[in-house]
Amino acid sequence: MKKLLFPIIAVMLILVACGNQSDSDSSKGKKAETKSYTLDSGKKIDIPKDPQRIAVVAPTYAGGIKYLGGKIVAVNEQVDSSKLLKDKFKGVEKIGENDVEKVAKTKPDLIVVYSTDKNIKKYQKIAPTVVFDYGKHKYLDQQKELGKLLGKEDKVKSWEDKWKSETKKDGEEIKAKIGEDATVSIFDEFDKKLYSYGPNWGRGGEVIYQAFGLKIPDKLNDLVKKEGWAEVKQEKVADYAGDYIVSTSEGKAKPAYEKTELWKNIPAVKNDNVIQVQAETYWYNDPYTLEYMRKDLKEKFLNK
Repeated sequence: MKKLLFPIIAVMLILVACGNQSDSDSSKGKKAETKSYTLDSGKKIDIPKDPQRIAVVAPTYAGGIKYLGGKIVAVNEQVDSSKLLKDKFKGVEKIGENDVEKVAKTKPDLIVVYSTDKNIKKYQKIAPTVVFDYGKHKYLDQQKELGKLLGKEDKVKSWEDKWKSETKKDGEEIKAKIGEDATVSIFDEFDKKLYSYGPNWGRGGEVIYQAFGLKIPDKLNDLVKKEGWAEVKQEKVADYAGDYIVSTSEGKAKPAYEKTELWKNIPAVKNDNVIQVQAETYWYNDPYTLEYMRKDLKEKFLNK
C-alpha cells in the first residue's frame, strides 16, 4: 500500500507545483499588461493598461485623474490649497516638488509630471513616467488625454457633452445680463505682484472665456496670448481692465493695487462690477473645480 501511495503523492505535488507556477505566470502576465502612450514630446512609451498605483507629482492633473477613477497613491501637497481637492485626497500620501524617494516608497506603477520637472530622469527609473507639457493642451483636451491615459475615453466624452450643454446656457444667461460685448479681465496678486491670465491658465479663464464665451479686452489679450499669463504693472492696470473684473482676492486682505486712486477710478470698480473669487480654488481646471467655478461665477455675474 505504501508503495502505491508514494507515486500518487509525488504526482499530486507535481500537479500542485505546476498549478502554482501557472497562477504565478498568469499573475505576472496580468501585471505586465501594457499599452503604448504618446507623450506630448511625440515619444511613445509603454504604460500599464490598468494602473493600480499612480503618483501625481504635477498637481494640475490630480483632480482629473481622480474624477476618472484613477487609483492615486501619492499626490502633490499643493492640492491641499484647494478646499475642493483637499477633501478629495484625504488619506493619500502627500509629496513635495522634489520628494523623489518618497514617491519611490509608494511603489507607483505610473508617475505623472510636468515637462518642466527637473527630476524626470529619476522618476523614469522608478516607474513609467508620463510627462505633460501644460501649455500644449486646452482644458478639454487635457481631460481627453487623461481619458486616454486611463482608458476612460467614454467617461470623458459624457462629461464633456454635459459640460458644453450647461455652460452654453450659462453663457447665454450671463450675456443677457451684462451685454453681448461686455469684456472681462482676471487680476491676481501674488507675492506683491499683479498678474492677469488668458483663456487657458486657470484662475477661471477656461470657464469665463472658453466655456461661457465672454470676451477678453483686446489689449489684455495681446499681453497674455504668448505665455497665457503676464505681469501687469500696477500703474497700468486701468489699461487692461475690462467692463467686469474677476479678482482673486476673496478671503484675503485687500491687495495693494485695490487701495490706489487709480484702481478706484476704473469704470468697472466705480460701477461695482468687480467679482471676487478664491485664488487657491481657482488655480485648477479639473472637472471638480470646473463645476464649482461654473456655479460660482454664474451666480456672481447674474447678481451684479
